[in-house]
Amino acid sequence: MFRILLALILCAGPILGQAGITASAAQTTQAVHIEVNGEQQSWKNAPLIIKGSTFVPLRDVVTSVKGTLKWDNRTKTATITVGRDKLTHQAGSNSIRVNQVDLDTGVNSRTVNGTLMVPVRAMANAIKADIKVQRTATGQMSVNMVTDQVSLLKSEFASVDTYLREINYPGMALIARDGEVLLKQGYGLADEQTLNRPDQKTRIASLSKSFTAASILSLAEEGKIDVQDPISKYISGIPKGDQITLHMLLSQTSGLPSAFGRGEGTSMEETVEEIRHKTLKFEPGSAYLYSNSGYVLLAYVVEQVSGMSYADYVQQTILKPLGMKNSGEASRKVHTISGFVQQNNTWVTAPYYVSQSGSGTIYSTLDDMLKWDRALYTDQILSQDTIEQMYEPYSDKNYGYAWILKENGTNRTVFHNGSGGGFATAFSRNLSDDITIILLGNHAGMDMTSLLDEVEAKTAKALQLQ
Repeated sequence: MFRILLALILCAGPILGQAGITASAAQTTQAVHIEVNGEQQSWKNAPLIIKGSTFVPLRDVVTSVKGTLKWDNRTKTATITVGRDKLTHQAGSNSIRVNQVDLDTGVNSRTVNGTLMVPVRAMANAIKADIKVQRTATGQMSVNMVTDQVSLLKSEFASVDTYLREINYPGMALIARDGEVLLKQGYGLADEQTLNRPDQKTRIASLSKSFTAASILSLAEEGKIDVQDPISKYISGIPKGDQITLHMLLSQTSGLPSAFGRGEGTSMEETVEEIRHKTLKFEPGSAYLYSNSGYVLLAYVVEQVSGMSYADYVQQTILKPLGMKNSGEASRKVHTISGFVQQNNTWVTAPYYVSQSGSGTIYSTLDDMLKWDRALYTDQILSQDTIEQMYEPYSDKNYGYAWILKENGTNRTVFHNGSGGGFATAFSRNLSDDITIILLGNHAGMDMTSLLDEVEAKTAKALQLQ
């Protein structure tokens, strides 16, 4: 979420009501203190408040962030370049086009005595800046702008960034080597009025499963469970529960079907009861079948054995020790970016993403997921011997415990992807070269496996590993 603080005292600043729009927009800026990244600036025009909305002069803002602006007088359109972003805005409209997406500004821009004034919230969002407009103790108006301090792009990874822009990838992306971030960017919309920025919280869908698997293995390291235990030891009534082991649930070889009801407010116990009435697709342990239901049962085992809710166990055992302060189990109380689904050839906000603990309920950020990546190279949460169990392929699909193994000669990469509720995600960890790729997308239906392959190849080329 972009950050703007407005503390304007409406009766004390340049204010224009409906009848006052013909008044001078270019009111004196001598009484306005303007800073950009801590450096004092001089604007030709002061901010205005028009019918309760705060407006700033477009050209002055663009100049302050070292952007360029070209004006087409025939169409009354400004074309702006800030960094690698291209913005277009037509005077009097209520949208700003940023690269390939249209940002709803909420209110129309205004031309006042030849000065194009744009709503401050939308403008800050469009240029990925934080703008604070307020009054000082002496009554002076103060404008403080901080340009994007979150995004990062090393020059050698410009080609990867260009690729993600060209395919209109929506979401957030991070690439790191040896833990050093080389690319961290946001693309597309977080909601209809906000751009994706790479520090935002988002649903990670089935990437959640690695936290479920790690929770089970943590309990196993404590001697409280054994992955070869039958599920019947912890949950009664599961079909062939005396034959289905925790290992089979972890490795997607239990035979349980994937789907379960996703009604909002459905308790874990109600979902487990539904799973009790499922019909197995094959004999336990004889084949592979991806099963969300299996990971729900694993989360229920975590609760039964630990005496804590799944959310609390993951928080206390993994997230808190790793300093993953922007991660947890999702609820409507936690603000994340929106997922989008396609409807009549238009992308619209998806309904709230309902899942069940264990399978896809975690929210996180790029930075927090990188912390998880780094922890898996240490013994902080699990021993390396235990972590290796997660990477071991247990079927012809190369699925381990919430990780899928890809081998190319001696090069080992583990990955997982996820989807649901308008989100599509992927997480790749090249264990041989210590390359991390995190893609947290927010459009439904993306082929994340193919996208991940492309980004992996372009990353290898950028690092001259090919």
